[in-house]
Amino acid sequence: MMCCKYIDIFSKNNLRALFCLLACLMCASAATPQKQSARFLAYIDLYKDIAIRHQQEYGIPASITLAQGLLESSAGSSYLSTRGNNHFGIKCHNWSGDVVTYDDTLRHECYRQYAKAEDSFADHARFLKGKRYAPLYQLDVTDYQGWAQGLKDCGYATDPDYPAKLTGIIEQYQLYNYDSGQPRVAKPQPLKPDPSIGHDAAAASGSESTLRSVAALHTVHLKWGLHCVKAQRGDTYQAIAAEFDIKPKKLLEFNDADPGTGALAEGEMVWLEKKEKRAPMGFDTYTVRHGDSMRTIAQQFGIRLDSLLKLNKLPAGHTPVPGTQLLLR
Repeated sequence: MMCCKYIDIFSKNNLRALFCLLACLMCASAATPQKQSARFLAYIDLYKDIAIRHQQEYGIPASITLAQGLLESSAGSSYLSTRGNNHFGIKCHNWSGDVVTYDDTLRHECYRQYAKAEDSFADHARFLKGKRYAPLYQLDVTDYQGWAQGLKDCGYATDPDYPAKLTGIIEQYQLYNYDSGQPRVAKPQPLKPDPSIGHDAAAASGSESTLRSVAALHTVHLKWGLHCVKAQRGDTYQAIAAEFDIKPKKLLEFNDADPGTGALAEGEMVWLEKKEKRAPMGFDTYTVRHGDSMRTIAQQFGIRLDSLLKLNKLPAGHTPVPGTQLLLR
C-alpha cells in the first residue's frame, strides 16, 4: 500500500509516522479515533453481541452496556471480573450462589460470583429494568449522552464525573455504532426486574488505572493543514506529550509555551507539530480583540509566535491593543 510506503519513509520520525498512520486510518474510516487500547478493543469484541442483543430485547443501549462494563471491570481485568465473572459490581443480596469477598479494596462487601460473564450481564440488565431507572426508557436508544447523564441522575453512580467518563469511552471507541444499524438478532421482550440485585454505586466509576487504560481521550483534528488536539479538563502539555510520544520540550516549542505552564484551559488548542510561518491563503490580516495576546493569536491561526512578531515588526513580549490590525501573512 502507498500508505505503508510513506510510513517507511518517515520511520525515523515517530511523530511523522503517527500522523501518516492516522491519515491511512482516516482513509479507511473518517471517524477512526487516534490510539486505542488493545485490551479495551478485545473486551468490546468479546461482549458486543451480548450488548446488542440486550438492546434489541430490553431497550438498553449497547454502547451504555459496553462502556459500563469497560469502566467497572477495567476491561475484564478487575479482581471481581477475573475471580467471579462479575463485571458490574453486583452485590450478594439474597444470593444463594458462590460469592467473592476481598476486604482490602472492596470495603468488606460481598459480591456475587457467576459461572460465566454472560450471567453478570443478565443481572446488570435486570438491575436497569428497576423502577428507579424507568425514566431512561423514555429516551431514544441512540441517545447515549442522555442515558449516561440519566444513570447518574437516577443514582447508578456517586461520581459527579460519571456521565463524562461513560461518554468519553463511548466516543473514543465509537461504541455508538452498536446502537443502530445492527442486524436484528432478538425481538423486544419484557424483563422482570429483580429488586434483590444490589449494585456498588461507589465503585461504578472505575479506578484511575482503568481510566488511564482508555488510552487516549483526545481525538486528533486537522486545522490549517496541521494536526492538533483540544485540551480537556486537567490536561497538561506533559501529559499530552506522553500520550502522543512527543518530547515535552518539543511540544512546548510547537505551542510557544513556557516550561512552567500548568494545567491547560479546557478547549485550548494544542498543536502536535511545528506551526507555519504564515497563515493560510485568504487570512491576510486580523483585528485584535479584547483579551488577545500575540501568543493566543499565533495559536489561533497556527502561526509561530516569532514569525507573527517578525511579520508585524514587533518586539518579543509585545501586548497588542484591541482594534489594531495585524498581518498574518
